[in-house]
Amino acid sequence: MQKKTVYLLVLILIASNLFTFMAVGAYYRRQEPVPPPHEEPQPEEPARQDDLPAELKPLVEVLDILSARFLTEVSREELVVAGIRGMVASLDDPQTYYLAEDEWKEIMIKVDGTFSGIGVEITSVDGFVTVVAPIKNTPGERAGLLPGDRIIRVDGQEIIGFSTLEAAKLMRGPAGSPAVLEVERDGFDELLRFEIIRENIVVPTVFSELWEDGIGYLQITSFTDNTGEDFQEALLELETKGLRGLLLDLRDNPGGLLTEAIKIGQEIVPPGPITHVVDGKGTKLETYTSYGTEKPYPIVVLVNGASASAAEIIAGALQDTGAGTLVGTRTFGKATVQHLEKISGNAGLSYTIAKYQTPLGRDIHGHGLEPDYGVELPEDFYFLRYGMLKDVAPGTKEPAVFYLQKTLNALGYSLTETGIYDSETEAAVHHFQRQNGLPATGSLNQETRSVLAEKTAAVLEELDTQKQKAREVLLEKMK
Repeated sequence: MQKKTVYLLVLILIASNLFTFMAVGAYYRRQEPVPPPHEEPQPEEPARQDDLPAELKPLVEVLDILSARFLTEVSREELVVAGIRGMVASLDDPQTYYLAEDEWKEIMIKVDGTFSGIGVEITSVDGFVTVVAPIKNTPGERAGLLPGDRIIRVDGQEIIGFSTLEAAKLMRGPAGSPAVLEVERDGFDELLRFEIIRENIVVPTVFSELWEDGIGYLQITSFTDNTGEDFQEALLELETKGLRGLLLDLRDNPGGLLTEAIKIGQEIVPPGPITHVVDGKGTKLETYTSYGTEKPYPIVVLVNGASASAAEIIAGALQDTGAGTLVGTRTFGKATVQHLEKISGNAGLSYTIAKYQTPLGRDIHGHGLEPDYGVELPEDFYFLRYGMLKDVAPGTKEPAVFYLQKTLNALGYSLTETGIYDSETEAAVHHFQRQNGLPATGSLNQETRSVLAEKTAAVLEELDTQKQKAREVLLEKMK
């Protein structure tokens, strides 16, 4: 987007806020009744628009007319928001969008990587707000919340049928304040009550471990305010423990803050450009550079179709400089830079201000990065990845049963995957429960789901063909 266009957008936003203030004041000053239907309507005296640019005057007039004379009552605020959304939509850029107050708060949480609450990841299952997993070292985990718990009430308010955003708003609150959750858990006749003191939660984005062969596995899930520093600490710890090769996992990383990507790039990209930022015409605006020394160990990067934006900056820089080898599938191809700006009404605007290129000047927007070794994951990996979050019983027919049958087959059973909880499936669940010291009911309950998740973790590693290939490539380079 050209600078001229950005300045025009800013002018429009400022002017629209000014016009809203002036028009609302003019409206309440007039207070003139609408003529009865049998009379010829007389035009209202227009609001003063002397200070508005000529191109904004029709916008003001339409707002005045619709808010005063439309057949049904129309909210001026809704009309203004609709006007902004229409303006933004006309740019045909999915990364440029208006954020209402709730949306703005939610995206700020994702950008900051922090919030005040109890620390649980939730989803919606059959209308129930369901715990996917408590975040490690948070009040939710310490209180004993478990994956699959169905949250029925928060502070006395029933939340059945609530969206995850609505439920999250209730569970968040000032640090030190209590949140009372009433939870339905399989095997208990009554609701469980948890009184949890909220804390400031930092959502981790960097995870690392050192394998026996000297390979350091380092996963980055997104780029938030804490990612760069967390990465530096994790990498230093791996290096002090004898790191001989780095496996950097950027799969399913949607990106985030450019500044954090640059911090990471300055740690692992050889001296020289990390990325170039250009305008809509391709004119270079800025080059971000690494001034470090080249790492003495090889780096292999895992990527897939959900690796985007800041993740592609790191992957592209390592590929262009020859410092890293990419394994996986083609990346998403999102190579634009956005600015988030708060506007009146506690709302916000995300808008595109530039594009980035790889160190060699490649424009990957809409194309993505082609890995050096293309490797697809088997279909079963996706079925087993997220585990079972729902109880199912014999006789039922639904998608959850199909996932159950897939899971059991991955563990060595031979079931026909029909999605029907038939006698064959019931017998397999019964056998699995007996083998693992569980009450042999033949029904899938929370305790059984928990053990299934533990058992499938090892299977998932075997099914992760991308990680296996990356490890193979890395070991070859470490010789």
